[in-house]
Amino acid sequence: MQLTESPTTNRPELDYIFHPRSIAIAGASNSLFGGGSLLLMPLLSSGFKGNIYAVNPKETEVLGIKCYPSVRDIPEPVDYVISGIPARFTPQLVEDCATKGVRVLAFFTAGFTEKGEEDGKRLEAEIVDIARRGGVRLIGPNCMGIYCPASGLSFNAKHPQQSGPVGLICQSGGNAVYGIAAAAPKGVLFSKAVSYGNACDLNECDLLEYFAEDPETNVITSYMEGTRNGRRFFKVLRETARKKPVIILKGGQTGVGATTAASHTASLSSPKEVWDALIRQTGAISVDDIDELTDTALPFLYMNPPKGRNTAVVGIGGGAAVLAADVCANAGLSIPPLPTEVRERLQKFTTSAGNIFNNPVDTQSFMIGPKQITQTIEAITSWDGIDLLILHLAHEDNMIEFGMNKVFLESVVEPIKASGKPAAIVLHAVSSARGWQAVFEEQQQCLQAGFPTFISVDRAAKAVSRFIAYHERKDLEIDL
Repeated sequence: MQLTESPTTNRPELDYIFHPRSIAIAGASNSLFGGGSLLLMPLLSSGFKGNIYAVNPKETEVLGIKCYPSVRDIPEPVDYVISGIPARFTPQLVEDCATKGVRVLAFFTAGFTEKGEEDGKRLEAEIVDIARRGGVRLIGPNCMGIYCPASGLSFNAKHPQQSGPVGLICQSGGNAVYGIAAAAPKGVLFSKAVSYGNACDLNECDLLEYFAEDPETNVITSYMEGTRNGRRFFKVLRETARKKPVIILKGGQTGVGATTAASHTASLSSPKEVWDALIRQTGAISVDDIDELTDTALPFLYMNPPKGRNTAVVGIGGGAAVLAADVCANAGLSIPPLPTEVRERLQKFTTSAGNIFNNPVDTQSFMIGPKQITQTIEAITSWDGIDLLILHLAHEDNMIEFGMNKVFLESVVEPIKASGKPAAIVLHAVSSARGWQAVFEEQQQCLQAGFPTFISVDRAAKAVSRFIAYHERKDLEIDL
C-alpha cells in the first residue's frame, strides 16, 4: 500500500501516525473493566476531531457509538486502529486492517514475545509479517500507544489537552501514564508521547529519528529497557543528541532488572557499564528515575544556560544549609565562599542571630522582613563569582500560618530577574496536606515567573548540573 503525504507540510516522515483522521477501537465494549472501553473513553474526552468507530461483533453500540463487526465493515476510511482484543485474534485483525487500508495499528493487546514462550514469539512474528505485506505500521504490542494533545489523541482521560515542547518515547505503558501526569504540575507539557512496548515494528530508533526532526519538540525524554539493534541505536542516539537534548532513563541495568525487562517488553538489556559508556559517547543525558526525567527537562524549558558552575544557595535552616552544600558538591556544582565585601553587606541589614553569612546563606527569613530578603538576593547576585542561584523555601506549618513562605517568594522573584542570573527554586514541604497545597500553589507562581521548581535541593542540583554539562559539551563541539 502506498502511503499518502502527511496532512501537514515540512513534517518528518512518521508525522502521519500522530495525525489520524479517523480511529477505530477493536474490542470496544460496554464493560467498564474491558480494555476496549478504557481505550475508547480517553478519545471521547480528549477532543479528537476525527471520526471514532467501535469494533466488536458482540456489540451494536458502545458508549453511544455505533459498533461494527469488523474493521472491514466500517463504511468510511480508517487511518488508525487500537487493538484491545485477545492476542489469539490479532492476526485476523491485522489482515482486516491491511484490506481496509489502515495506516497504523497500535496494540494495547499483550501476550506476545514478552511471555518468553514460543507461541507468543510465533504470534508476534506472524502479525509483523502480515502487517509488512499489507503496508500497516505497528506500535507495540503490549503498549498504550500515542498521546498527541494537538490531535486529541490520548490513552488517559486525565492527561492535559495542552501541548508543550517535550517529546516522550516510553517502552512502558505505566511509566508513560505516570510520567505525563506527574510532569504537568511541574510545568512540563508534551508535544507527543509514544508508549511502544515490544517494538515489533516501530521502535526507539524510528521514534528518535522522528523527534529529532519534529519542529514541535525541543527536548526529548525517554524510558527504555533495551534495543534489538545496538549499532543502529548508537548511531541514531548520537545524531539526535547533537540536535536536541535527549534525556534517558534506562531500565534493566541490574541482573534482576534485566530479567524483569525481558518478561515486561521482551527487551535485551545491557549492563550498566556498557550503558554508561554509550551515554558518554553519544552525548545523551542519563537519569536514575522517572521523576528525574521530568526534573532534568525543567532547566531546558525555564533556564538560560549559566556561564559556569559557581552556585549560591539561599534558604532556611543551618542543618539544611550544610546538607545543601553536600548535595550540590556531589552533583558537580561549585559552592564558593562569599567574599568579605558581600558578607559585610549582608550583616549591615540582617541580625546575626541564627544566620549564616557564607555560602549556602541561611537567612532565617522568618526573622527578617521582605525588604531584607530582597537586599540579600541583590547582595549575592551582585558578586561576579556567582553563576546561578538555588533558592530553598521550606513550607512548615508555622511559616504558612503567618504567610512567611509567600513573603519569601514574592521578595526574591524581581531581584533575581533583575540580576539576569539563572535560578532554580526549591519548594520543600513537610509532610502535611497544608504544606503540599502551598507548594502546589507557589509552584504555579514560579512557573509563570519563568523559574523551574523542585521539591528538594538534591533534585534541583542534579537537574541543573546535567543541564550545564549538556551545554558544556555543546560548546566543546562548537570549539572543535
